[in-house]
Amino acid sequence: MSSVKRNRYIDGKLLLAYPDDYTVLDIETTGLSPQNDYITEISAIKYRNNRRVDEFSSLVKPELSIPYYITRLTGINDAMVADASAIDEVILSFMDFLADDIIAGYNVGFDLSFIAENLAGYYAKRLANDYVDVMKLAQNELPFLGRPKQTAVAEYFNIATDGAHRALVDCGICNGCYQKLKELAVADYHLPPKQRELVIVPSFRRLRPLADKNIVLLGSFDSLYVKNLQEILTALGASVAYHVTAASDMVIVGTADASVCDGADLQLAISMKNAGKNIYILKEDVFCRSVLDKGWLRVGGLND
Repeated sequence: MSSVKRNRYIDGKLLLAYPDDYTVLDIETTGLSPQNDYITEISAIKYRNNRRVDEFSSLVKPELSIPYYITRLTGINDAMVADASAIDEVILSFMDFLADDIIAGYNVGFDLSFIAENLAGYYAKRLANDYVDVMKLAQNELPFLGRPKQTAVAEYFNIATDGAHRALVDCGICNGCYQKLKELAVADYHLPPKQRELVIVPSFRRLRPLADKNIVLLGSFDSLYVKNLQEILTALGASVAYHVTAASDMVIVGTADASVCDGADLQLAISMKNAGKNIYILKEDVFCRSVLDKGWLRVGGLND
């Protein structure tokens, strides 16, 4: 999308930096004007220590029909958004997901201008998050490309662009470019290892060794093995939740975001254990190693 002027509702600062903790943002819209056009999709991927730990993605029902040329570009049509939530609802969910993270995006001023305009229009709030424009980083590190599109930077780094112009796919492409640019710009920096998926050994899928166990996932996960952890736990028979209750049997703690240590759920689990409750509290890497050692799972292939 074309560059736009800084939106009057944006208070956050442009950072010429390479943070390790950030959220990549991308939106799709019906046009270029934050005042006159509408968001049709918001997606974001949260990273901790440069590893993907969570994602947000939602179609948005605009107030007007999506122009044909936009549908041709993005693949999003009126039928796809007919039952989607309106922007006033989606933007609240997105802001809850974003919290106070640094935002990264490609030509991110465009995306921020739409977010800020809607945030101000519906809730009289200003966008305070600082942000990184990956396009500006690319201009600094790859000046010979001029003012490149994201796909041009991706192609330079041999990053696949299949499915571009859908917001969640574009977030992944953007982060791939960001990480490669960071490798060029930051001395002694190496790309984070790709996450590996755990695969259930077929006999244990049938045995369901975690049947009737109530397992709570807390925090942001940074282990190499957690890309499909919830799916694995469910397939092994466990009931998965995100808050501790009297029925909880095990708490798996992701420590990519250290704030989990002060959270009410973890403190409740600790107090329950201290009071004699038979509840296990394990860091994610300890849990993953234990189930691998038991032979319930094996490590699958590498995945982005």
